[in-house]
This record gives sequence, C-alpha cells and structure tokens, in this order.
Amino acid sequence: MGRLLGVLRLFRHDILVMLLSLKSRQTPRKVKGMMLLAILYLLSPIDLIPDAIPVLGMVDDVVIVPAAIAALMRLLPYGVRSDCERQADYILKHAKLAGVLVTLFLLAWGGVIVWGIYKLVS
Repeated sequence: MGRLLGVLRLFRHDILVMLLSLKSRQTPRKVKGMMLLAILYLLSPIDLIPDAIPVLGMVDDVVIVPAAIAALMRLLPYGVRSDCERQADYILKHAKLAGVLVTLFLLAWGGVIVWGIYKLVS
C-alpha cells in the first residue's frame, strides 16, 4: 500500500507541475499544445485502442497518459520546470486542499478504469 501511495504522490506532483507550466509565458507553445492534447486524450471517448476491446481498451489510458506526462516533463525548459516544481512543492506542502483535490481526481480516474475493466470482464 505504501508503494501505491508513493506512486500517487509522484504522479500528483507531475500533474501539478504540468498545470503550472501551462500558465508560464516561458513554456514553448508547442509543449503547451502537446499538454492540452494529452489532457484532451484523457478526457476524450476516442482512444487508440477502443474501449470495447476487453482490458486492452482501458490499459491504453493507463500506459499512454503517464508516458505522455513523463515525456512532456522532459520537454519543459529547465528554468520553467524548476520554477514550477518549486511552486508545486509549495502548493502541496501548504495548500492541503489542492493536494487532496488532485489525489481525489487520480483516485476517481483509477476507480473509473477499474469499474470499466470489471464491467467488460463480467
């Protein structure tokens, strides 16, 4: 259970860094566009692997979205990334509500995926 919480904390931090970098003027437009595409892909009902295919339809969201976040974090310029990481650390340390909301979002996303897999299998 501790390992799962550690992964959620890391992912929560990266999502917050991405959102903060979206409002930074120093973030290249190309990176901002790719971030918005990653968010749209997550929310879109259209996937690379259709959700009608049991298990594989849900797995693509679990693999593609974290991979996109990791790749986009590497594309951020060093100054923007370090500044946004400092802001994210401050927010997660001092603003418990923001951390709770991001955690709830991640848990809800995971719950929807588990529910979808359960419905497809049963």
